[in-house]
Amino acid sequence: MAPLLWITTALVRWFRLKVYQYEVTFAIYMLTPTEKFIFNTILLTLITMIMTGVYVYLPDHLRSIYGHLYYYWAGERPFISTGLPSITAVFRENNTKTLEMMYDTVKEAAATATPIAEL
Repeated sequence: MAPLLWITTALVRWFRLKVYQYEVTFAIYMLTPTEKFIFNTILLTLITMIMTGVYVYLPDHLRSIYGHLYYYWAGERPFISTGLPSITAVFRENNTKTLEMMYDTVKEAAATATPIAEL
């Protein structure tokens, strides 16, 4: 029975310490109980709204960003109904083709560039 009592006491002390640190960090300890309630309610509402927004909108936003990155890398629009390929598959399939295209582009730019001595 003693270890359970010790664990409960340690947990209560840890929780009180965290509440104390929170109040000291945000200077809530000098507010009246009504002001503390209002401040904590506003803070909790704000955090809840942010977390809800992240949960609802972030997956679609990341999917959209990945679609744009795939388009820039592969040069074609992915079909949403079939799903996007994995990033490693995109790099594996297009790595050689993209490097060859980059090499050709740099080679053409170097061939048509004006030497510095002529400027």
